[in-house]
Amino acid sequence: MRILTLATASLATILTGCGGSSSSGDRAWESSRSSTARTIEIPVKAVAGTTDISCDATLQSLGTAGSSTSLADFRFFVHDLAVVTDEGQVIPVALDADAKSQNADVALLDFRDKDENCAGEGANTNFNDTITIKVDVDSELVISDLLFTLGVPFELNHLDQSLAQAPLDNPGTASGMAWSWQVGYKFTGLDVKPVGGITRPGKDTWSNNRWNLHIGSTGCSADTANGEEPEPCDNPNRTTIKLPLEGANLEDIAIQLDYAKLVEGSNLSQDEGGASGCMSGFSDPECPAVFERLGLPWGDAEAVEQSVFSIVPK
Repeated sequence: MRILTLATASLATILTGCGGSSSSGDRAWESSRSSTARTIEIPVKAVAGTTDISCDATLQSLGTAGSSTSLADFRFFVHDLAVVTDEGQVIPVALDADAKSQNADVALLDFRDKDENCAGEGANTNFNDTITIKVDVDSELVISDLLFTLGVPFELNHLDQSLAQAPLDNPGTASGMAWSWQVGYKFTGLDVKPVGGITRPGKDTWSNNRWNLHIGSTGCSADTANGEEPEPCDNPNRTTIKLPLEGANLEDIAIQLDYAKLVEGSNLSQDEGGASGCMSGFSDPECPAVFERLGLPWGDAEAVEQSVFSIVPK
C-alpha cells in the first residue's frame, strides 16, 4: 500500500481547508495488527439539537428567532474520504461502489424518510444514512482523524447528469439536486418550512414558506451540451471536514450533522434579500453565517473551523 504524505499537493490542499488544528496524541487509536482490507459502514446522523431529523419531526427553537420548522428536504453529497495519522500522513480510503447511494467517487446522504420530499405517504426508496468505505491501513499506523469533503468533485460536477452514474443520475437518485443555473449540482439541499412562513422587512407583498440552504459552486461557466470543457468556478464552495476520532475506533463511530448549530446565527422566519434562505448567491445576506459554520470563506472573510459536523458513538 502506498502512503500519501502532506507533501502531496492535492492532499495538502485538503488539509489547508479543514480549519484549525490540535494535538492528536491523546485521541489516536491503534488499529488491529492485520493487513486485511476492511469494509466499514459509518452511520451518518442528522439532528437539530436533541431532535432526530425526519419528515414527521418538528424542529424547534432554531436560529435567532427560535423558529419551529418541518422538513422539506435534507440531502448532501460527500467525497474524498481519507484518514489522517498522528504523524500527519493523509491516507485516502475508498468508497464501496456497490453500496447504496454511492459510487467509487461520491456518496449521497438522504434523510427524507417519506417520498415526495416528505409530502407523500410512502417510504423514500433513496433514503440513505450510511457511508460504506474500504480501509486498508498498515497496522503500525495510528489513526487520529477522519476527513471528507462536502460536495461533488469538480470533474463530475459539470457532466451530463442524464448519463451520470448513481447517485449523480438526474432524473434518478439526484433528482432535485441539479443546479442548472450554475451548471452543476447542489452540494446540499437542507431545506425547512418555518411555522408561520417567512417575511421580508419592508416588503409587505413578499413571503415564502421554505428556507433553503443550497451550497454549490458559483461563478461557473460551461456549455457542456455543446462540447465546451468546464472551467474552474470562481467559488468552488467545497469544504473539507476534519473530525478527530477522540480515541474511538473507526468501526465504532458515526458522523453527526447538527442543523441547529448550522443555523444558530440565522433568522429562519425573516429573509433580508436574495433567494429565500441561502443559495450561495454572491450578495445573499443569509449566506455569511452558514458559510462560516461550514468552514467556508465568504467574500473577504476567511474560512474558520467548521462547527456543525462531529464524531459521535455509533
